[in-house]
Amino acid sequence: MPETDLARARECDPAAFERLVTPLLPGLFGFLRRRLGQGAEDAYQETLLAAWRAVGGFAGHSSVKTWLYAIAGYKCADALRKRGREPKTVEAGDALAAEPFEEGSLERMDLKAAVSTLKPEDRSLIFLVYSQGFGLREAAETLGISEGTAKSRLHALRKRLRTSLGGKG
Repeated sequence: MPETDLARARECDPAAFERLVTPLLPGLFGFLRRRLGQGAEDAYQETLLAAWRAVGGFAGHSSVKTWLYAIAGYKCADALRKRGREPKTVEAGDALAAEPFEEGSLERMDLKAAVSTLKPEDRSLIFLVYSQGFGLREAAETLGISEGTAKSRLHALRKRLRTSLGGKG
């Protein structure tokens, strides 16, 4: 991400904003879908609109990726508050139905089934770190928890998943 795109986006240049966020969009939608299930499309649009409106005030204390995902996290919380219930997630069976069978498919099925048993906030942490490449600090910032909490939670989650997959704890 060139600094010039960030500077131009802050000056309300839509093309620069688009160049800034486009590489992040597939992962962002996956993050929202895992937390919200149906309704992710609305939260996705609301996130991008809120980011566009706020980019002029983006101070750069975090990466654009962390900043954008944090906005998405707030939009998730808003959507869940409006629904008045727990987050919906894509069922492991639904996600796997579209995947062709290939070497390693059974292991991935086991892992997806094990991950689907986790709490939504734990699935979000796993997704950010292992699917989106966030560091612990960025993931913690995005989820609104301390870095120490993220580190200890991730350690416990890895142990739990390893045990549920038949490995040693």
